Amino acid sequence: MHKLAIGVLAFAIACGNCASAQDSGTTKSDYPANFPPSGYRPLPPHFQPRRVIAANSEKVAAAPPPLPSYQQPAIPERGYLWVPGFWAWRKSVPDYFWVPGTWVRPPQSGLLWTPPYWSQVDGGYAYHAGYWASEVGFYGGINYGFGYTGSGYEGGRWKDGSFTYNQAVNNVSSLDSASVYDQAVAVEENASHISYNGGARGTAARPTEQQEKLASGQHIGPTLEQQKQFELAAMDRSLYSKLNNGEPGVAATQHAGILTGPGVARRSTPSKQSMR
Repeated sequence: MHKLAIGVLAFAIACGNCASAQDSGTTKSDYPANFPPSGYRPLPPHFQPRRVIAANSEKVAAAPPPLPSYQQPAIPERGYLWVPGFWAWRKSVPDYFWVPGTWVRPPQSGLLWTPPYWSQVDGGYAYHAGYWASEVGFYGGINYGFGYTGSGYEGGRWKDGSFTYNQAVNNVSSLDSASVYDQAVAVEENASHISYNGGARGTAARPTEQQEKLASGQHIGPTLEQQKQFELAAMDRSLYSKLNNGEPGVAATQHAGILTGPGVARRSTPSKQSMR
């Protein structure tokens, strides 16, 4: 089962531009209408990945739900970078499930995370995978908060091999003054919950030539910590949109792969402090 879950992760997060993880052809929902929104459910044996090419990929008919508002858990320690939560798709259910935002260590010094995003295309909605690179690329103009305002990243920066954090948008009060700075970030509040790009209701952002080169160039996929976060999210019934009405049981975590305990953030009422 562990090898199966890792296979799903590698496809759904790291395979490049693709619509979703696919099963072997089953379209019947694998949970009943009264499926309780709590606890865990193992991935079914037939849930196998199938790589698809973005231009000819099978699209998801329904739009992803709006992004939930939540408080960012405190950074575990210096050296961790924030990766925002996002909606992923599981065809065998079929439904979107929320992958909680979390703090992770980058695969190497100098790298930044470009979040995944969904875009409206002919025939539905397509998934675009996230990646690590020396700069932040295009992520659909989605305002994920905490420095990811829709273009670039204003949550921190690398200098001489060390990362300093913008405390105006990150929960990093435990760090010393040499590790932080304070720089206000302008946020368009009306667009803060849109979760996809394109169409009449999605964001209108378009990638620059540099961002297109970055997306097609060499970069690094999600870390094992991120893969573990995705794996647990896929098995948690409280994170599926049809069961939680767009209000996931766990919105963000302090540590990847740990969905319970004091470091877990629930969905919150929108405020200046949530989705900063």
